[in-house]
Amino acid sequence: MLLASIAIGVYYGLKGGGQRTSSAYILADRSMTLVPITLSLLASFFSGISLQGYPADVYYHGPTVFWMLIPFALGIVLNLIFYLPMYYRLGMASAYEYLELRFSKTAKNCGMMSFLCFTVLYSGVVTYTACVAATAVTGINLIAAVVGLCVICGVYTVIGGIKAVLWTDSLQMILMVLTAVAVIIKCSMELGFQSIWQVASEGSRTNFLHFNSDFTDFYNGWSFICQTTFMGVFITNQYMVQRLVVCKSETVARASVICYVVGFMTFEILLFFMGISIYAYYEGCDPTTIGYTTKNDQIVPYFIIDVFSDLPGVPGLLLTGLFGAALSTLSSVFNATATLVGEHFVKPYWKGLQDNSYTVILKLIVVFASAAALGMAFIIPNIGDAVPVILTFTGCTMAGSLSMYLIGAFLPFCGSKSVVTGYMVGLVVAVTMSVGCIVYQVPHDNLPLSADWCLNETYTSINETMATPTSLTTQLLSVTLSNVTDSEIGRSEVPVIFTLATNWLGVLTTLTTVVVTLLATLVTGKNDTSNMDPRLVFWKIKTSFVSSDEQKICKKGYSSVPDNDYKELNNSKKKIGFKYEPISPESNPVVELVTSI
Repeated sequence: MLLASIAIGVYYGLKGGGQRTSSAYILADRSMTLVPITLSLLASFFSGISLQGYPADVYYHGPTVFWMLIPFALGIVLNLIFYLPMYYRLGMASAYEYLELRFSKTAKNCGMMSFLCFTVLYSGVVTYTACVAATAVTGINLIAAVVGLCVICGVYTVIGGIKAVLWTDSLQMILMVLTAVAVIIKCSMELGFQSIWQVASEGSRTNFLHFNSDFTDFYNGWSFICQTTFMGVFITNQYMVQRLVVCKSETVARASVICYVVGFMTFEILLFFMGISIYAYYEGCDPTTIGYTTKNDQIVPYFIIDVFSDLPGVPGLLLTGLFGAALSTLSSVFNATATLVGEHFVKPYWKGLQDNSYTVILKLIVVFASAAALGMAFIIPNIGDAVPVILTFTGCTMAGSLSMYLIGAFLPFCGSKSVVTGYMVGLVVAVTMSVGCIVYQVPHDNLPLSADWCLNETYTSINETMATPTSLTTQLLSVTLSNVTDSEIGRSEVPVIFTLATNWLGVLTTLTTVVVTLLATLVTGKNDTSNMDPRLVFWKIKTSFVSSDEQKICKKGYSSVPDNDYKELNNSKKKIGFKYEPISPESNPVVELVTSI
């Protein structure tokens, strides 16, 4: 996997003269087709956190985490109707250009800083989670694994640019699917699918209907539905948006999103069955209860080593799927960070910068992003399990940014001053709650697990076949995770405000931001909408881009954007200082889906 990733990076670094222009390096010259974009979207979202964390959640807590699928699908509809046409037709390289067009540079900077903070935290979680799996099978030191992952990912991202990222993502997504399928098939062959379902049902691992009014219950269906509704993965996430704007046409971008939704749902179902399969396999002899795993996120790599240990090379191959999941996410984060910093912090303040020099700077930014991920990976073990931690980070950093996008699209009477005020207040609330939740770390109760059926022979067999990797993993994790276990305290000792489940933080932050923005608007006065570009407001997006005549023409296969709109767009971008090549109707043809694959 590592050699293949580097090889792809070198190939695209040398092909056609290499990634020597900024357009090729961060946007692939807007030439990518359906298959690599779809697979890259999936691989970027499904990190090692998903492949290890979601099955582990099913194993220990049941399937309520999968209620995130419903609001996620609804969010995709919003993206398809409004944000995707806007991003693509305005020729944006950065998702945060919208905030500048709609509000001001201050609002844009707030959104960008939120994303940059999120990427540092997120990349640390992804790196550490993957390296736990790597050390379990290879026997290498945890520090060496973390350093190696960040360095290798940084190397192929620096050399190959966005094209290397997209194609390595595709390879890594295939390995992730194979890993999940292999686990399910292995358990089905040994236990039978009917038996797996029966055992999981008896253990409440198929009970999706866990709903209550307890706001302190992390594994409550309502909390996951609301959390995902306010996450805004596509709307505000630079590395997801960047995959759409590199498409060769808007038709390809739309098709990629639709295929992504189908793939997302399918893979989530695989992760669910992966979780109940592992639970059924260890029925009555739970590795955590007998002390072979010390943290929930270890159950998937432990299972792979335990069950496939008699097949030479197979454990390493399957754990490569976990490792590849991290590589795909990290490379996406690094490239997106370079795009964001370069377009908004380098170009505007470095006048007369040559394009080849700018490309070199973008590559240096990738190096710094790799170093940041490396440093954060050593802090993450002291915070908690992957899924709760990442939801905490998302609520803290991204919810306020999402709020500005929603306000911009649906509340045209709110101006820059009021939205920035709302954002700052929401950020204070989010940081306060996040720090409190991390410091106190209220434990989440597991569903019942048992080791009553374990025999002495079982202990001996496992110790003999897995002596090296198991003992190594236990030694590494007993040190790095001891602080997590020792810091968990009872709910009665925690201030009431910090007992709120962390997946409500996004909801709380978003509502705070919106309410404060509305109150600030009453004080500062309504925004003047007479000169507002109608393409930046939700209910005018269709008519502003495409008149009734052009809609008829578009059905016949011609460009959906009138010439005048392109001229006005290019002029408006020049006024606010964007440094992009002029867009022309010919550069955005509507092509048939079949010819774009």
